[in-house]
Amino acid sequence: MAITAVIVVVVVVAAGAIVVLNDDDSDSSDAAIASQLQLYGNANDDSTIDSQDAEIIENIINQEEGYTLEKYPLADANNDGAVDQEDLDLVNKMINRETGTVVNVISLDTSGNTTVVSVTYPLRNIVTYATNVQMPVLYAGGAQYVAGFFSSTYDVAEKALIDNAKNFGASGRTIDDAAWNSFTSYASTLDGGVGALIADYSGIKQITSARVSDLDAADIPLLIFSSADTTDEITTVLTLGYLFGTDCEQTAVKYAQTSWNVISQVNDAIAGISDDDRQTYIALTMFIYICQNDSTFNTTAATAGGIPYYKVNSTFASAYEGTGSLKMGSTEALSNYSDVDILLNCRSMDWGLSDSSEVNALIIDTWDHYSKSTSYLAYFAGFEDKLVYINNLLPGAVKVAYMAHFMYGDKLSLDWADGVLQDFIDMGLDPLEGQTTSSILSYVTQDTYNAAKAATFS
Repeated sequence: MAITAVIVVVVVVAAGAIVVLNDDDSDSSDAAIASQLQLYGNANDDSTIDSQDAEIIENIINQEEGYTLEKYPLADANNDGAVDQEDLDLVNKMINRETGTVVNVISLDTSGNTTVVSVTYPLRNIVTYATNVQMPVLYAGGAQYVAGFFSSTYDVAEKALIDNAKNFGASGRTIDDAAWNSFTSYASTLDGGVGALIADYSGIKQITSARVSDLDAADIPLLIFSSADTTDEITTVLTLGYLFGTDCEQTAVKYAQTSWNVISQVNDAIAGISDDDRQTYIALTMFIYICQNDSTFNTTAATAGGIPYYKVNSTFASAYEGTGSLKMGSTEALSNYSDVDILLNCRSMDWGLSDSSEVNALIIDTWDHYSKSTSYLAYFAGFEDKLVYINNLLPGAVKVAYMAHFMYGDKLSLDWADGVLQDFIDMGLDPLEGQTTSSILSYVTQDTYNAAKAATFS
């Protein structure tokens, strides 16, 4: 089900015909809208707000044949259930990028259902939670508009954030009461208030109902994106770029277009491979956590052309139902799944590596990582030649490129994947400023580990 949705989106993008897709498989009455630019008013569901959107709205108002709200649900710019002059007036303000315009953003609620959140354009004084959304904020050029963040682990990749905003002192993925109180106190004194708290859905358990009430009381919008997934990450960057204003919008559009081009190249390269011959994969995170079937971490490799292992193994599918990840209960957790083709382990690794010795040290630490005197490699015994770590901090399309290479190396070369990374470096994006393909560890395999170990201990 998930892989079908991803393929549909990609085919639509590759064909250049962007449409609204309703998630008919959803149990929720709020069937998700798979938009490019996640804004009401983006009537034709493309990557920008322009005269084409206004024209569609005018045609609906004038009851032109073929133009209805049902066909163009995003034409309802003010989200009041009807398309009328008020929507046209609002979209014209959005086209003109008028300061102070209240726009309606397609977001998630804390239960994962589609919702609509109103924010003021251009979005300023934002607060971020979780690296999975902080990186899209930075890729969109939004560091200058971040007032605060709850935590940061990556001194180089998140430098633009660290240098420009207040750290509320959360510990890793946990927002304790002290950090939350620091945020609410700061928000109450911030000139102009907080434009929005932006969070990634993978960490949403930290935004409790009591904290949602705090946000409501302070009139702070909560924007939630599922940006751990590559296709959602692209739309997140695109949407944030528009919301931050024209200085970021061009960067975000280029980021999105480049990303879609990469996905299109992958689709073209593997188009002749039947489903039976596609590579099956198990996705992991945090070293030894297996991503559940509907985890947003489990879909990027499907965008890269892989088949999620739960699609071909019902026992695995039953064991890993859900949207999060499960820690392996023992070193035997994978023992019954030896027919999987590849293990793709998402591991965030900071960059700015100055020479080969630093690269080798990070490779060895990742592959030989220990916790409480236990080597994580023990969990992958017999799977070493199938295990690949992919740097989770990379732009989503770059992760797709490397995953596609490791699954279909005869179709997509490592040089090609490195070239995709170079394309994003060349954009001048804040997290990648001053980096090269040599200063970023994009992946770790058994071969790179063996080479690093030989170079280090020879």
